[in-house]
Amino acid sequence: MQGRAGKGPKREMVIESPQQYKSLAEIEEEVEVGSQVAAVKPKVIEPLDYESVLLQRKTQIISDVMRDMLQFPMDDFQISTLRRQGRTLFSTVPEAAEKEAHSLFVQECIKTYKSDWLVVNYKYEEYSGDFRQLPNKVLRPEKLAAHLFEVDEDVEKDEDTASLGSQKGGVSKHGWLYKGNMNSAISVTMRSFKRRYFHLAQLGDGSYNLNFYKDENTSKEPKGTIFLDSCVGVVQNIKVRRFAFELKMQDKSTFLLAADSEAEMEEWIGTLNKILHSGFEQAVQEKRNGDLHDGGAVTARDIECKLKREARLKLFTLDPDTQKLDLSGIEPDVRQFEEKFGKRVLVSCQDLSFNLQGCVAENEEGPTTNVEPFYVVLSLFDVQNGRKISADFHVDLNHPLVRQMTSGSSHKQEVHINGGGVGVGGGDGDGDDDGPLAGRRQASGLPADALQYPRHGVFSVTCPHPEIFLVARMEKVLQGGITHCTEPYMKSSDSAKMAQKVLKNAKTACSRLGQYRMPFAWAASVAPDVTSKPLQIFTKSHFSSSILQSSDSNLELADSSLVFPPADCVTSSYVPVRTFEGAGPGSALLEVEEFVPCIAKCSQPFTIYKNHLYVYPKHLKYDGQKSFAKARNIAVCIEFKDSDEDEAQPVKCIYGHPGAPLFTKQAYATVLHHQQNPEFYDEIKIELPTQLHEKHHLLFTFYHVSCESNSKKKDLVEAPVGSAWLPLLRDGRVIMNEQLLPVAANLPTGYLGSQDGINKHSGSEIKWVDGGKPLFRVSTHLVSTVYTQDQHLHNFFHHCQIMETSEQASEGELVKYLKSLHAMEGHVMVNFLPTILNQLVMVHVVAQCHEEGLEHYLRSYIKYVFKPDAYSSTDVKTVHEELAKAMTAILKPSTDFLTSNKLLKVISVT
Repeated sequence: MQGRAGKGPKREMVIESPQQYKSLAEIEEEVEVGSQVAAVKPKVIEPLDYESVLLQRKTQIISDVMRDMLQFPMDDFQISTLRRQGRTLFSTVPEAAEKEAHSLFVQECIKTYKSDWLVVNYKYEEYSGDFRQLPNKVLRPEKLAAHLFEVDEDVEKDEDTASLGSQKGGVSKHGWLYKGNMNSAISVTMRSFKRRYFHLAQLGDGSYNLNFYKDENTSKEPKGTIFLDSCVGVVQNIKVRRFAFELKMQDKSTFLLAADSEAEMEEWIGTLNKILHSGFEQAVQEKRNGDLHDGGAVTARDIECKLKREARLKLFTLDPDTQKLDLSGIEPDVRQFEEKFGKRVLVSCQDLSFNLQGCVAENEEGPTTNVEPFYVVLSLFDVQNGRKISADFHVDLNHPLVRQMTSGSSHKQEVHINGGGVGVGGGDGDGDDDGPLAGRRQASGLPADALQYPRHGVFSVTCPHPEIFLVARMEKVLQGGITHCTEPYMKSSDSAKMAQKVLKNAKTACSRLGQYRMPFAWAASVAPDVTSKPLQIFTKSHFSSSILQSSDSNLELADSSLVFPPADCVTSSYVPVRTFEGAGPGSALLEVEEFVPCIAKCSQPFTIYKNHLYVYPKHLKYDGQKSFAKARNIAVCIEFKDSDEDEAQPVKCIYGHPGAPLFTKQAYATVLHHQQNPEFYDEIKIELPTQLHEKHHLLFTFYHVSCESNSKKKDLVEAPVGSAWLPLLRDGRVIMNEQLLPVAANLPTGYLGSQDGINKHSGSEIKWVDGGKPLFRVSTHLVSTVYTQDQHLHNFFHHCQIMETSEQASEGELVKYLKSLHAMEGHVMVNFLPTILNQLVMVHVVAQCHEEGLEHYLRSYIKYVFKPDAYSSTDVKTVHEELAKAMTAILKPSTDFLTSNKLLKVISVT
């Protein structure tokens, strides 16, 4: 624990002996003598230092016969180190993360995810908890056997001579029973019982055999025999089946039988117990006559004790009230912190086919495919709560010949596929194809083409319900209006002739505008009810139009419940799991990020490093701008930069799309034809640096895209029509939710110095579009295990860092930030629980875990994370010691009622 009352090193509780203080009686006597009216403030009585007492009276305690009741068992527990085994091939924490991290909170989070488990092992742990679960080497019956007396035995023998058989070899009892087909009662199920006819017979030597047959014909050879001379007890056992009982043998095996009624069961148990009782008396009598072993080492008393010890019953079963106790919650199984997933579904994209088919090869020799490239984006939506619950999963199902149609559109160094880039030779020209994963892919054995064209996505749903939909959006290369582009697919005319026309236009558009995409169609299905069936595809002429039209097209998907852990799986951060094999190109199963609801019960403590930022351009209002002559087919280019200098290059940390490098420097949103106020739906995923600073920002550059080629003038595909930027940090936290930004017509050096249209730039003046009005709407979503959006938690760690680096830091401010942690959101507390408890222990944190029913996380922390400090004799007080001394003051009625109430609740639960 790092939280202390002082700044010095920690130690165990050291408190002076209370003998130096006056007793309560002496204090009361002084009060009565001094003043009968004035109230006397009692002195603070420090709690007893148990360790000091043991040291002071060591000699006296050693000579005491009851010393074991006072002393701590020296071998009671031990602390061992267990290596942290994640589910990935290598650590999710980047190699340089610890060096780059400067923030205390980021440092502590990384330390939490990289440190090994400190396991507290208790030697006598098996003796704690439910008394019915105490260690026992002999299997004991749950119910006491009925007592048999001689007078009852004589009466029953007179009334029913057939029960035991008065003649050797005669039938003593027979009837139908159900027999379990295995000797272990634990593994027997209802279906394993078979009906058999049992025949109890006495042999010539006086012993008994229990034979069983398939029918009542006992003259045949029996199917099996139970030798009762090896049986040591017969008891009732109704755990598996009603009216069941078991025969316990000397070799610790059992035979499980069951009757049709309780009367038959009790009759069989009574009869078999009489046989065993008579056999025991016969063995004792034979020993008395000297007919046992020649050495005489085994006595009748030994035989009797042995049989009683092996068949000893639980005395607590005599009390029926103890059987009603529910002690299942005592000492539960404590597990390590681990990643937990909801309902996991594997979605495999099989094929995307439209009614216009043709051969795209120049020599017309090749397969029949779609006549232009299409791109699919899959995601999950929660209609009931109106939110998106997964990131986008991009799929490229085009034939290789169709993919080559966009290869000639690289008028820049990179060819972007809606956020991805394919450079010359498959790279982007800077020799770094992996971005944040540079060097790690080779070390993990991840093949270069495993994620080139993924078709299999692993979705997870923590809170499943019937109103969750899998939505598929189809995009194509920008050509013009959506009505013009979808019309050939809606008509039922000569498809062959129409296919050639569409192919010709598609080749022209792909060679010129291959990097720009436009929305084309969509499909939806209730998730995960998309099992191996095509989805009906819809198109819409405009985003504002409500008329949906069906096209003769199919998107074939297949989903199945996933067995954990799946093979060839890669996390959302492109880290392969341990079962990854990499059979071939595109064989990897890509885990799609789930956006878990911000609810404490749906949250779990973070165990891995993850630092993703999702950017969503929403809307651009450009109908009132006068700065540019043409601004209609507007494309948005997103870049992540760490400086606003003129020569600063964008950081290569944007996740690429199918066919592109794993990471790229730029991403483009879809383009709406002839729209001055375009609305966007794209999602851009960014791998954030470990340590963010004030210069990190998102740069949005807007381009007017010329859809038609002009042979008379210089053919310019795009022209810039403005820029906007969004700094990522505000008060030390990553900016989230929706933001409204002004758009600048130019982008001078040092543009971050001006955040809106009112402030003026220190150097070259920024020219704002439409007077600096907020024209661009964008939102961000942070999925990070090293950054928090909770202001109270951020302020506390920030002030702790100031106190460690500066001696002038105010402790009063620290108390203020400690109190503000009461307002910390529940899901944030659960997510960063180990990191928070490593810094300090708060009654509020512990109490809230109990209120949310998440106390098992606290047990896991104590068992595997908490590191106790060795006992020290210094004068520094521990937090536990100070809390114990102030316990009476904390529980006074004048103090904070909520804190006192939570403290009492935690004490009562623990």
